[in-house]
Amino acid sequence: MAEITLKEYAGRHGKAPVSVRQLAQRGGFRTAHKIGRDWVVDEHEPYPDDRRVKPSEVINREAMGGLTRTEQNSIARGERVRRLSKWGDNTLTFGRLWERLTPSLIDTCTPEQLAQIVDLLKEAYDDGVAAGRDE
Repeated sequence: MAEITLKEYAGRHGKAPVSVRQLAQRGGFRTAHKIGRDWVVDEHEPYPDDRRVKPSEVINREAMGGLTRTEQNSIARGERVRRLSKWGDNTLTFGRLWERLTPSLIDTCTPEQLAQIVDLLKEAYDDGVAAGRDE
């Protein structure tokens, strides 16, 4: 993992350095941390897309007609978590990990926290598989 300054990261992603620094200060990056007074981040970390997901972006109009507003919002929330998770591009893996989350956990955590939990579940699974190979 190669770390770069936030200024360099901002340049690579076409963002203003002040915006990237503010995002890091708010906890918007998984790998950002301070070394002394300077912020650094993993050079491969994607720039987060924090736009809200609308139910209509995930569900077609015909399907939306049969769902309550709460159900529509729940699906949109799951989609936001999928976009934030490292495993969001792998639909099958993400779906299996998402199924393990309890409804109370989904209701009380932010999408960012849920994405982090999903990623930790996958890491724990991978660690278990690796430990099984070592024996």
